[in-house]
Amino acid sequence: MSEVPQIPEMSEPPSKLDDGITYTKKADDFVADFIPFREGANAVAVFVNQKVTEIAGSASSTSQDAINAEGSAQAASQSEAAAAASAANAAQSETAAGQSATAASSSAAEAAQSETAAGQSATAASSSAAEAAQSETAAGQSATAASSSAAEAAQSETAAGQSATAASSSAAAAESSETNAGLSAAAAADSAQEAEADRLSVAGMRDEAQSLANSAAASAGTATTKAGEAQAFRDQAAQISGLDQVEQAVDAALPTAPALIDGLRRSVEAASGGRMTVFYTAAGQPSYMVRQGKFLCEDVAPGGELGTGVHEAFVFDGSEDAEIWVGAYQAAIINGEAVSQPGLEPRVSIDYDAARSACQAAGAGFDMMTIWDWAAISLWCMANGFEPRGNTNHGRHHDNRWETGTRQDNGVPGDSSGVGNTLTGSGPAQWRHDQTMAGIADMVGNVWEWLSGMKMVDARVFLSPDNAIPSESGYSDTLFDLPSNRTWSTVDSTGAGDALKRALIVPKGVDDPQGYLYTNLTGERLPYRGGYRGSGASAGLAALALYLGRASSVSLIGFRPRFRNP
Repeated sequence: MSEVPQIPEMSEPPSKLDDGITYTKKADDFVADFIPFREGANAVAVFVNQKVTEIAGSASSTSQDAINAEGSAQAASQSEAAAAASAANAAQSETAAGQSATAASSSAAEAAQSETAAGQSATAASSSAAEAAQSETAAGQSATAASSSAAEAAQSETAAGQSATAASSSAAAAESSETNAGLSAAAAADSAQEAEADRLSVAGMRDEAQSLANSAAASAGTATTKAGEAQAFRDQAAQISGLDQVEQAVDAALPTAPALIDGLRRSVEAASGGRMTVFYTAAGQPSYMVRQGKFLCEDVAPGGELGTGVHEAFVFDGSEDAEIWVGAYQAAIINGEAVSQPGLEPRVSIDYDAARSACQAAGAGFDMMTIWDWAAISLWCMANGFEPRGNTNHGRHHDNRWETGTRQDNGVPGDSSGVGNTLTGSGPAQWRHDQTMAGIADMVGNVWEWLSGMKMVDARVFLSPDNAIPSESGYSDTLFDLPSNRTWSTVDSTGAGDALKRALIVPKGVDDPQGYLYTNLTGERLPYRGGYRGSGASAGLAALALYLGRASSVSLIGFRPRFRNP
């Protein structure tokens, strides 16, 4: 006789499927937890069926024994007592089998109840799982009882060989147990099929979710790949063209490097042969500057009137520069920055300090034109035998009246009414320092220009030692006092050092430019040079006014920016 199979222990309600993906439990998910119990019930049914078959075989044997029993009444009499005991045992076996069937049916009912409760709430499902565990224990007990019954049936089989009546009773009892067990097995099989259907549904949902996740992952992977390809193309383009490095170099060098080429600068430098270029303010505004190369004083004054050595305009704190850059045009102010641009109204009615601040607001390297810058340009002009003209008669030159510029009020040149200032750079080449349109415009006439680097206090001249222009407290006392108003070339320069002549504060006595000296010999006076639109013959490169203080702002005075690479 084979060993009775044991119903496997029921697993804990799963929180994950085999693939490790966590799902939110729903009532149907717990049905799968009862499958081990149902399988155990099936095993019980199979075992009982096997026993029934064996007992049925025993019944056939018992029939033969009955025939033999008829032949021996004495043996039947002797076995009557044993048959009675066997009948009692068979009754007990029938009772145990009935209990086993009842327990199996109850377990199936409890499983169905647990399934329904699980569909209503997760909490009820957990309770049903506990009840199922109890049912599992009962089923185990039933299996034990069935095993005991089988043993007793084996005893009955031996006894049945002696008594047909007892065997028949046992067969009837076994048949009843078989019927009940079959019903329990059928119910358990139905529950197993429903649980399997639920498992397949959950598995389908899992597979669909996995498919969507795989699709999303694939899309994300594709997007990442495309982004990587785009970056690779950009990096490749940058390597081929060097655009990143070029852009960084342009941003860093635009405000400072005259040799750096952009569209505007290229055209300006090409048209001027490199004598004019464009520097950009902190706000990115162009400012047109003209280059003046370094020279020796003895080269512009071969007679030694200026002494020897590099002119102070090219010396900054004791170090020499190869050039200076001076605004091609009188200043206009745009967005708070002083700029040198053509075709604009020159800015006037601004005091000394405000004018210099507007120049410095344009960014590093920008400042207001100095007394040394002005002197270097003027001395170069005179050494080249040309003194520029300009707007000295309300939009025209006072002698060469055909030389005109565009008046900012659109008035007629020579008309003293209105505002006779001309737009920056609108006059002819003769109004430029080198007689070319690439030269510095309007140094003579139009509007006076504030200059830094010197001042006069009670007639005494104080002068910056070179073109670095320290604070005014760093100006040197020249120990020279200027006289009252007069034609500048007639100023007695006796006692004036070479620095005053090189600064064009006093005449050197040879090839001196024209202009008039205006002085107020009391208090602090700041310089402005060149003359204005109504100056006539008093205007010129040597025209010098030390008449107003730093807080004065009049409609006749403007200024000009300069630039030095910081």
